[in-house]
Amino acid sequence: MASADRDDDWYEREYNPRVTVAETAALLAAWPVRSAAVTARRRPTAADVAYGPHPREIFDFHRAEHARGVLVFVHGGYWRAFTKAETAFLLDGFLDQGVSVALVNYPLCPEVTIAAIAESVRRAFAVLYADVLDAAERAAVVVSGHSAGGYLAADLMTVDWTAVGLPADPIRLVLPISGLFELEPLIRTSMNAALRLDAASARDWSLVDRAPRVRAALALAVGGDESAEFHRQSAALAAAWSGRTPRLISVPSANHFTVLDSLATPGALLNTLALDGFSIG
Repeated sequence: MASADRDDDWYEREYNPRVTVAETAALLAAWPVRSAAVTARRRPTAADVAYGPHPREIFDFHRAEHARGVLVFVHGGYWRAFTKAETAFLLDGFLDQGVSVALVNYPLCPEVTIAAIAESVRRAFAVLYADVLDAAERAAVVVSGHSAGGYLAADLMTVDWTAVGLPADPIRLVLPISGLFELEPLIRTSMNAALRLDAASARDWSLVDRAPRVRAALALAVGGDESAEFHRQSAALAAAWSGRTPRLISVPSANHFTVLDSLATPGALLNTLALDGFSIG
């Protein structure tokens, strides 16, 4: 919850990693280069699959040989930046382990609202599950996302999937990374110029005030070097959704951007945690 005792500069430092991570520009510039090198070797099984009418409502699907499950990954960017292309460097950490990967694109603020983006990602998941996944992949679904994508990944646990013809519990593990789940503090940041949150919408769209429906395991990860507020955000969702017995994970020596290396790198903490999710059940 936002506090009148803090000034806007404090909120900016706590919530805008571009302000506090000195190497932000270099790290973000490296993502598309790393991803292009991977996708040059690993062409999608199905590219730019449309799941809605907006041109950004597309996903890429990479099927692993003898797939034993699927990782659905939702990119970050504070709901206002990036595409699925920048995080394709994650593929190597999963395809070689027999895990298919779906990389989800979505419309961005300020063209649409956070609520509309959440609806888009829900549609993406429904189309992927119903029309693209095979039986083995449907039986073992892990959903992850970074930053705003962490919010969007966790939001999938709040959906009544039976209303769209899916099983009630279509996901085994949800792994938000550096997620944002209580939105009111973002009103005090520069990002809100695009997000257009007010007190009512921030409250309505905050996941800490919703109940999860899907009986999936939940693990909430944050880089060890991230701000206190990013750590508090994950702790707040863990407390609100304590009935799912969530795990809280701090990735040592990782900032808001390098934390994704722990998911991408075979044998690293979050890569191992995600792969272990395919054994849950």
